[in-house]
Amino acid sequence: MRVARLIAVLALSALLVVSSAACSLIGDRLAPPDPPSRELQRESALLFRADWPAVERIRFTRECDRPGFGVPWCVNAVATVGGVNYEVIIGPDSPITFPTGNPPPEPATPPAPVPLTVIYSDGSREVIE
Repeated sequence: MRVARLIAVLALSALLVVSSAACSLIGDRLAPPDPPSRELQRESALLFRADWPAVERIRFTRECDRPGFGVPWCVNAVATVGGVNYEVIIGPDSPITFPTGNPPPEPATPPAPVPLTVIYSDGSREVIE
């Protein structure tokens, strides 16, 4: 009885390993690769700015990619709105998330966008008018 269970567990384990590896290999061939991280970070900054036009600076804290399981590309950043820093997770195809639960206040009347300084995860900077 124990031998049969051991064989069944080993067979199931091997099946799971083979199926996950095959899915990964096939998925890499079927899904187009993401654009470079810097392009996605820039696009994410512009999308954040569309919701909060008063954002003064966005600093990306790390490189990122797709976390897996079909989750869209996203990245951690610190956004400065009205002189206050807010932790944020943003991505071109993912909703804006505030991990601390502390979003910036929305202005009563939408202000004109201010120059936005974007600090990419590689340390390079860009000012977007």
